[in-house]
Amino acid sequence: MKLVIPTNWDDALIAAAARPEVSAVYGKLGRDFIGGGRPSSMLGALSRRAAARHVKKLAEAGKPFYYLLNAGCLGNREWTRDGNKEINRLLDWLTEIKVAGLTVAVPYLAEYARKKYPHFKLSASVLANVNSVEKAKYWEGLGASVITLNHTEVNRDFRLIGKMRKAVKCGLQLLANDNCLQGCPLFSYHHNVIAHASQSSEGYGSYTFDYCRLSCRRLMLADPANFIKATWIRPEDLKVYEEAGIDSFKLVDRTMTTQALGAVIAAYAARSYKGNLYDLFTNASRLDWSKTSGVLHKLRHYFHPFKLNVFKLYAKRGVAKDLEVCLDNQALEGFIDFFLKNDCRSMDCAECGYCADIARKAVKIAPAHCAELLGVHEKFLEEIISGDILRY
Repeated sequence: MKLVIPTNWDDALIAAAARPEVSAVYGKLGRDFIGGGRPSSMLGALSRRAAARHVKKLAEAGKPFYYLLNAGCLGNREWTRDGNKEINRLLDWLTEIKVAGLTVAVPYLAEYARKKYPHFKLSASVLANVNSVEKAKYWEGLGASVITLNHTEVNRDFRLIGKMRKAVKCGLQLLANDNCLQGCPLFSYHHNVIAHASQSSEGYGSYTFDYCRLSCRRLMLADPANFIKATWIRPEDLKVYEEAGIDSFKLVDRTMTTQALGAVIAAYAARSYKGNLYDLFTNASRLDWSKTSGVLHKLRHYFHPFKLNVFKLYAKRGVAKDLEVCLDNQALEGFIDFFLKNDCRSMDCAECGYCADIARKAVKIAPAHCAELLGVHEKFLEEIISGDILRY
């Protein structure tokens, strides 16, 4: 088994990374020219010197480090002389600190790195949206040694996984503990929003409302079946995916605390977890940001009085509450078997009803808590969509 794990840049995490099951570690600065898959507002401050020390310690522990350059949009800055210089400066620094590989979502960056910085191994990000055999072959042709498939479309499609495995020789990887919506309609827009919210060249302090995340949680709260339809893979079911042709599993999230990440890594390394599967997903109390970001960080990313109504925004802080839901992992035993025989992507959930039936047995959430959070999310989204959140 191969696990690829995130770092929150805490050296204490290196002990968990030292497990034999961990084949590589990934991460990135809170902001840089290219940006990535998490907004800077969710990430604490980190100096380049501290990052270099952490990468060196990982290398000494025998764990190669992949730096994320996985923004899906660079705002066309890559086609300017100044943009090209910034890309070179970043890649030069990554060369200097001996990063082993790059994880990219934009084909141009893959080709550029292969031509100008061939010493880096290349990994195709989940944000490259590889969801077909032809896309997998394309990225392998660009030089990707491993491809993280689009989990929102592929994690429950074993027929497609088998076809991809026969078509390419490079490694195939899946996100294991993400809980995005299956077939997420927000996927592309969400990650373009986040790309700009993590770029040093953006002038809005890397700020975003994260309309997409709010919409996703609203859908889950409104219909508990969506907790089951989500894209997670149980630790117990890793073997099923390995038999289908998956080489490695990528764990999230680099915004989590060291304690929370350690628990996630331990569960997947053991291929077993007793209790609430939702413990292995991100939740407000497990975010490192809430413990490391100071007043200046919050002001930088959220205090924009001339762009929005900061008083209304402050009043919405309750939206960050923990989602108190239990996914009974024991009740999910055998859950994956259905997808080995059925083509979920071509089915109508309303006609199928499988996940809804499982939800009635495995999802536990207090009705009052669910109603409270659903109301908070709906109210916040109403103010975002109407534009009221911007006005005093």
